[in-house]
Amino acid sequence: MSQPPSSAPPWPEQWAVQASVDAERICNRLDAVTARRLTPAEAASKAAVTKHLEQARDACRCTRKLRRRGWRDRWRGSSIERAFLHLHAAKIFLIDLLPPAELEAVVPDVTTRLAMALDRNDPRRVEAETQLRTVQGPARRAVLKQAMEVAYDASDEQYVRLRDFRNIILLTALAMAVLTGLLVFFVAIFPDAIPLCFKPGVTTAATNTQAAQQLFSVCPSGDLPQQQPEAGDILIVAGLGAIGGALGALVAIRNLRGTSTPYSVATALAILKGPSGALTAIIGMLLLAGGFVPGLTNLDSQRQILAYALVFGIAQQLVTRVADDRAQQLLNQLPSKDPQGQSAQVLPMTRPAPAPTPLQDASASTPPPDTAAGGDDTGPTVLLPDTSRSGDDTGVTILLPDTSGNGGNAQPTPAEAPALDGERQTVQLAGNSRPMGN
Repeated sequence: MSQPPSSAPPWPEQWAVQASVDAERICNRLDAVTARRLTPAEAASKAAVTKHLEQARDACRCTRKLRRRGWRDRWRGSSIERAFLHLHAAKIFLIDLLPPAELEAVVPDVTTRLAMALDRNDPRRVEAETQLRTVQGPARRAVLKQAMEVAYDASDEQYVRLRDFRNIILLTALAMAVLTGLLVFFVAIFPDAIPLCFKPGVTTAATNTQAAQQLFSVCPSGDLPQQQPEAGDILIVAGLGAIGGALGALVAIRNLRGTSTPYSVATALAILKGPSGALTAIIGMLLLAGGFVPGLTNLDSQRQILAYALVFGIAQQLVTRVADDRAQQLLNQLPSKDPQGQSAQVLPMTRPAPAPTPLQDASASTPPPDTAAGGDDTGPTVLLPDTSRSGDDTGVTILLPDTSGNGGNAQPTPAEAPALDGERQTVQLAGNSRPMGN
């Protein structure tokens, strides 16, 4: 297939416009930093940046025959991944051409992306942050390029997981829609196969015995005397359930954090709510008609049936909430410039351990005193009990040294506890111990 002309506009989508602008910005920056004599290695890096930018532009542009992407491209995300992968590669090769001042200005952005894309205990992140803090000189460019490559690879994998999740949601919605449609079709042809009618009680639906005998059942399509199941019953219940699912979609989308990702997960979740609401409405009415819910076996009017169908459609949110939470979790893991939507934590710079004081050196080098010989202790010893399991002692035992000088024959004051071993005193503090420190 022939390449699209350079004047072709980008795809009419937000990601394509953003990628095109990023490509132009990198190109202008490349022209600014290469307005000098280049070494052979720098010339090769410039050629690599130019080539990657051309590939990124081609992925964003419309073809001569198509003005919109096909469904295969949307499903697989080929154009999106091609554009951003080439943009990331261009940014990595651009590091070889940046002057030292601009090179240091890129370091905070790289460390932030590492923190957003990788876990704080990930060995790749720990090693990259350590090298960025310690390595200086010519090797710093190589360390920065490696850190950028690790960060971009991790973020690209997160976008792939998000796209796969969106595809799973769409496939699930399609499967539920097909199954619900087949069920509605066959029940509409054979209404007696799954009757959705109820037999009301005499005390609530009729005022006399004659009316109770005439009123056979109450159905979603009506509550006339001698009402029989009709083809429209299943259609009415499924339709109201789908409306309830749409209402649930509004609540779910309202709680979902917005994102600039090219994969519209919120749209996929909204599509899932419709068939889910229709199916849960049909299942809910079957449970009521079968006496599965005590006290709700007999609905007395058509309005009650319609209201319950709508409520069951909204109740699909209890089932699809798992998908909503997973979508929110994936969106929170994506790199974003929104500080409120980020849950990643940037590790602080490590500080060297403080130098020991002379007093600490002396206490560390001095052996423990011989308390059996009547020597003085250096201070009170606090023994904290193990409170991690229930049933353990929650008190605090404090061993106080004998400072009376009487060789352990000191008499305890009323505020003190009885002496143990003649040289140490034990104070048992009853009650639950409070946590020490933050």
